[in-house]
Amino acid sequence: MAKKMLSRSEAKNQRRAVIAITLFCLPIVALYFTFFHLAFIDPDTGALTLRNFQFLYTTMDKKLTQISPIGPAMKNTVLFSVVVTACEVVISCMAGYALSRLRFTGRKVIQNMLLVLRMFPNLLLLIGVLYVLMTLKLSNSLTGVILVAIAFRIPGSTFIIKNHFDGIPRDIENSCLVDGCTRFSAFRQVIIYLVKPGLASISIFSFLSAWSNYILFNTLIFNSKTPVIATYLKSLSRPEQMIVDYNTFAAMAIVYVLPVLVFFVISQKALMKGNINGGKGV
Repeated sequence: MAKKMLSRSEAKNQRRAVIAITLFCLPIVALYFTFFHLAFIDPDTGALTLRNFQFLYTTMDKKLTQISPIGPAMKNTVLFSVVVTACEVVISCMAGYALSRLRFTGRKVIQNMLLVLRMFPNLLLLIGVLYVLMTLKLSNSLTGVILVAIAFRIPGSTFIIKNHFDGIPRDIENSCLVDGCTRFSAFRQVIIYLVKPGLASISIFSFLSAWSNYILFNTLIFNSKTPVIATYLKSLSRPEQMIVDYNTFAAMAIVYVLPVLVFFVISQKALMKGNINGGKGV
């Protein structure tokens, strides 16, 4: 197919748009350039170095203070993010399917409550949540924070995935039932592939929220025995200490953001797919 030629005015507007976008992106590019320069370039010699990444495997001495390895914080962050993401996707997927396909008493009330809970600020619930965890003897533990994070995220994820299920014609599911599938096998073998973009979106949002979570750990964990990367970085940047220079902090930030980039690259293909391509997985 021949390429459509742009008119003179359209080409001029296109050049203006490219120039405007470039000008807006220059500060961001400069910021990232400075960011990587701090992490990988030795400020004394100007040579390429990995000295700022020593916190990955050993203790670092910075400004008369020792920086403990990031291993325990990384382990807790990975465990927390994976468990929260997996539980949220499974629970919200089943709940969204039930609300979309089944008819039962209280269905409309539950749908309205999901919308209300999604708009309600979670920070206002932290005091009540803390009392609940203390009653269940789950306060000051990673398990309690995981349960709270899942509970906070499920209403929004269920609301999102339900809309994806609503977009699937019922005739597809009815055809599966006529062909001998049970409702569960039809859901597992056919319907679930048609909502891949929805699953990818709630997975990405859940993982991002869990990976960067700081408020829950700072509020519900009363000691430093269960560190995550967010609280680990916070402990190194307290005004009374100022123990980490910008070079080491830039290296820590790269380690912090790298899993998020990898997860996004892996899941973006499913996120960008349209529902029409979901049948390929059958």
